[in-house]
Amino acid sequence: MKRIMFLTGMLLPLLGYCQNSDTTRHSRFLTTSPKLGGINVNYLVTPINTNGNTLTMQQPIVDIGIPVYKDFSTVHTVLIKTGIRYQGLFLSNADEISNAWFHSLTVPLLMNYSLSRSTSISFIGLATVASDLKQNLEAGDILYTAGVRLGFHPSNRLRYGVTLTYISNYSGKFLLPIPDVDWTINNKWNFTAIIPARATLRHKLTEAQSLGITAGLDGSMYHFSDAGQAQYLHLRQNSAGLIYEVKLDKRWKLSMIAGRTFMQKLETFNTDQKVPFDGFNKLNDRVANVSYRQNSFIFQGGVNYEF
Repeated sequence: MKRIMFLTGMLLPLLGYCQNSDTTRHSRFLTTSPKLGGINVNYLVTPINTNGNTLTMQQPIVDIGIPVYKDFSTVHTVLIKTGIRYQGLFLSNADEISNAWFHSLTVPLLMNYSLSRSTSISFIGLATVASDLKQNLEAGDILYTAGVRLGFHPSNRLRYGVTLTYISNYSGKFLLPIPDVDWTINNKWNFTAIIPARATLRHKLTEAQSLGITAGLDGSMYHFSDAGQAQYLHLRQNSAGLIYEVKLDKRWKLSMIAGRTFMQKLETFNTDQKVPFDGFNKLNDRVANVSYRQNSFIFQGGVNYEF
């Protein structure tokens, strides 16, 4: 389980993108155009007390999804989407890490095809460049992820699926299945999960507001310049907290999360520490050059616009 958790945090954006693009959720004749694109902006702040100082991590994240082709005229609907994702990691008072600003840029491509009114298949690929941008990028700096998701929608209240995912990053190459579920329990309660990366239980307070609990794993990797051995930065966070969401209208939504990490690692590794394809049990054998492992509170604010 620890080995799957290690990877799943980095896959959360991929799986969320694929799950949210399931187009089997429609009646025979669409009377309104579904919202297939959107802009999602989040900002995370994590203050960490370490060695008598406060290390602060700030993570701005911008996701843009754009439909480029759609055909909903038959049962076998087709949707093709692309977009762009920016994620930053800005550190202050991390004295043992030579660089403080890191950036990643991801280009996704999704194709969703409805096999029937209750079953769909999705193909998705991502290419990511993540570094401190202080030196020229090389082919080895590009991280790749690809997945195939089989989704099921047996009723208006339940949607689930499983994604077989291949990932290639600085630590190695891996293949693993990740299940997901979106379950409207009743008119007040909703449960969504990408197991074991993220699980959220929401309670509708009003038609516009909801309050819930959420827990999840997040992770990111960045190559950074150093005078010695080539290295990469690896951030892993396992956290839980409260989530509050409010819909301003049919297109705008605000969200806030306040929680605490119960596993948090900010570490640097040499890039030559590659794990073999069948060597999941060796992931935790990597030797870190620098390691911050203190837990802390975490705060997140976000705004979402759908079109």
